[in-house]
Amino acid sequence: MGSTLLEVRGVTKTFGGVTAVDDVTFEVAEATVTALIGPNGAGKTTLFNAMTGFGRPDAGTVTFAGTAVHALAPHRVARLGMVRTFQSIRMLGGLTVYESLLVARPRQRATAGARRDRARAVLHRLGLADLADRVCDSLPLLAQRKVEVARALMCEPRLVLLDEPTAGATVAERDELAVIIGELRAAGTTVVVIEHNVPFVMAVSDHIVVLDFGKVVAAGAPADVAADPVVQEIYLGQ
Repeated sequence: MGSTLLEVRGVTKTFGGVTAVDDVTFEVAEATVTALIGPNGAGKTTLFNAMTGFGRPDAGTVTFAGTAVHALAPHRVARLGMVRTFQSIRMLGGLTVYESLLVARPRQRATAGARRDRARAVLHRLGLADLADRVCDSLPLLAQRKVEVARALMCEPRLVLLDEPTAGATVAERDELAVIIGELRAAGTTVVVIEHNVPFVMAVSDHIVVLDFGKVVAAGAPADVAADPVVQEIYLGQ
């Protein structure tokens, strides 16, 4: 396993006296896949927001590649190489798939030609080349989620955070997403994913962090987490 790329230390976030994320601490190693799982309302998306500039934590720190990012705006976090997708798909209305990739800003300065070349390469990588001229809003759900991942990859990220990428997906579509995540990891991109689908998580993850009521209740390798009686009781309902 590689060196630590992301460190979350004591992150806490409250809303109106309700603690949504409670003293969360974990690390993410480079070129690995880490999953955040837990019941609805466990604080997963709130934690993602606190990690990526969309909701500054009330306490704690988030360090990415040696730089503290918990007080930075989202665009500055992205420029450092930490890019996210959203649970609610956000397509750019009226743009084609190809056009929507061109508006994503890479970390390094690039000529218009280089950006076009990268967009075509990303489209091929994610199996979207045949849809390049389709308007994003007209695409089926899985294709839209793949476009979101493609936009993230246009930013040349070191770390991609995926918020429930399999929501609404069929079994075949989940398998396709699992392959994409595996290919990202194999290419050296680190992935953190929020998920509810346990078989999917077990298939793609190197490390799992389990949240319940905003707290980390278990963390470790997939097999260890699956065998944890606390996880079985609280999350799996067994």
